[in-house]
Amino acid sequence: METGVAQSVLNQKLVEAEFPRTADAIYLNTGSNGRKPISVLHTINDAWGRLNINPTLSTFLDPEPWLKAREACARVLQVPAKSVLITQSTTQGLHLIMHSFLLKAGDELVTTNHEHGSLNTIARYLEETRGIIVRRCEVHPDAGSSAFSLGILDLITERTKLVALSEIGSYTGWRPDISSLTESLALLEVPLLVDGAHVAGQVWTEASRYPLWVGSAHKWLGAPNGTGFAYVAPNLVSRLEPVWLGDQFFNLRDNDWQDLSRFESMGTSDVVRLEALAQACELYLQLTPEAVAQRQFELVDYARRRLAQELNPTFRTPPLSDILYKTAMLTFFFSPQRLQVKDLREALWQRHKIWVQPDFINSNPATGMRISCHYSVQESDIDALILALKTVINDG
Repeated sequence: METGVAQSVLNQKLVEAEFPRTADAIYLNTGSNGRKPISVLHTINDAWGRLNINPTLSTFLDPEPWLKAREACARVLQVPAKSVLITQSTTQGLHLIMHSFLLKAGDELVTTNHEHGSLNTIARYLEETRGIIVRRCEVHPDAGSSAFSLGILDLITERTKLVALSEIGSYTGWRPDISSLTESLALLEVPLLVDGAHVAGQVWTEASRYPLWVGSAHKWLGAPNGTGFAYVAPNLVSRLEPVWLGDQFFNLRDNDWQDLSRFESMGTSDVVRLEALAQACELYLQLTPEAVAQRQFELVDYARRRLAQELNPTFRTPPLSDILYKTAMLTFFFSPQRLQVKDLREALWQRHKIWVQPDFINSNPATGMRISCHYSVQESDIDALILALKTVINDG
C-alpha cells in the first residue's frame, strides 16, 4: 500500500463537503476526539429514525449493523472480519486483553512511561488487586527506534506475560519502528499488545502485524464517540477471559470459539453508532488511506517548518524522513520565560477560538501543545495558529 502514496491525491471537493468550513473555530485536536463528517452525522440521524419504528427489532434481532460495521472495520484494519472485535473505545479493548493475560500475583507487564492514562490505570488496578508487577521503559524519541526496542527487551524476564506499548505515542506523536521488537517478542513467545488509538485514519493500519492490537474510531476516522475496535490473532483468542457478559456470550462461543463477537454481548447496545461507524470507515476508504496519509503528512511538514521559522519552539516529535513512520501529530513547547500568558490552550481558545492539546508530559503542560494535522485542516489554519501564538510568545 505504501508504494502508492506519491500518486494519490486527496479529493478536496469531498473533504469540503464532509467538513464545511466554519468561521467559529479552528480545531487542531483530532488526536483526542475527531470532528464528525457530515455523512456520519446524517447516518446517525437516519439510523435513529429507522430504529424508532421498531426498537426491539433493530436493537436485538437485526444482525446487519454488526456485520456491516465489522466488515468495514476489517477493511480499514486489513484483517479478517472474524478477528475484529467492535468495542466502545481503545480503553475497553485494553481492559479485555490486560485482564486476560495478567492473571495472578507475580505476572509481569512490560510497558513504557509514556503510555496513556487508561493503560496506566488498568495496570495500577491489576497491581493492587492481583499483585502483578509493572516494569516501565523510559521513552526517549531522539534516541531512536533501536534504543527503544532494546530498552523494552532488557526488561523481559521469565515472568513477563504481556508487553504493552503505543504504536503512536499519545504525548509526542512519535511512531517508532517496532518491527524488530515484534519479531523478538514472537521468538520469546511473549504476547505484544499494541495501543493503536492514534493509528486508524491517520496512517496505514495493518493490525495483523501484531498479535494483539486495540484502537479508536472516534479520533482520525471521525466515527461517533463510543466506537473502537480490537484485533486478536487467532492463536490467542482462547486466552481471552470476559470482563463483561451478555446473554448471547455462550451461544456465540459454542457456535465458533474463535469468533470474537461473543465479547460484544454486554446487554442492550447502541446499534446506531454501528451504522455511523461503518459510514466513517467507508468515507475513509473512499478517500483512500494513501491520499489521506499523504495530505496529513504534507500538513504536519508545513506546520513544523513554519513553526521553526517563525517561533522556534522545542519539538518533542522527532523529525522523520522515513514516511512509513511519520505521523500527523506534532508536539512542541516554549520556555516559560517566553510566555505572556499562563496557559497557552486557554489563551488560544478564549482569544482566537483555536483548540489544541496541552503538552501533557511537560512539568507545566500549559507551556506547550500537541496539534493534530487532520486532512480536514488547511494550511491557513496552521497560519492562523502561528499568528495567534505570536501574540502571546516573546521572540526566542
